Amino acid sequence: GLPTDDAFSMGVGFLALGFLGTCLSWILLIHIGRRKIYNTGLAVLATLQIVIGIIDCAPNYSSRPGLTWAQSVLMLIWNFIYGMSIGPICFVIICEASATRVRSKTIAIATASQATAGIVMTVAIPYMINPDQANLRGKLGFFFGGLAAISFVWAWFRVPEFK
Repeated sequence: GLPTDDAFSMGVGFLALGFLGTCLSWILLIHIGRRKIYNTGLAVLATLQIVIGIIDCAPNYSSRPGLTWAQSVLMLIWNFIYGMSIGPICFVIICEASATRVRSKTIAIATASQATAGIVMTVAIPYMINPDQANLRGKLGFFFGGLAAISFVWAWFRVPEFK
């Protein structure tokens, strides 16, 4: 990974770009349809994750610090795109897609499902990354890129346009 000071700076930049992307999503919502934002975001995020996984498979990865920096920069871009697309847009879609009668229940179920998946990932990811455990490093990009690709196919056929 990155040196400690650089990792901290990268973390701050990661959060700042996510915040900026979320603010930009408010503008996008006015001018572009929700489905287009959501599907485009999923496609770009899946691609970025797969590229991160591919970089991790490069020969002599450990002796080439530039590859770690490339993955880190791609994660910054990923978080910006996430903040601009599927991060906030999913909540808009949940609210607009559900029937008025069951809207509160739909939002509650969606939020609970997301929280449950978040807890599972929060527990599992350290084991997947840890050098003493699975030691997947950036190869996790294949896992998350695959999830995003599956989600993209589902969203392409199932998420309607709301604009």
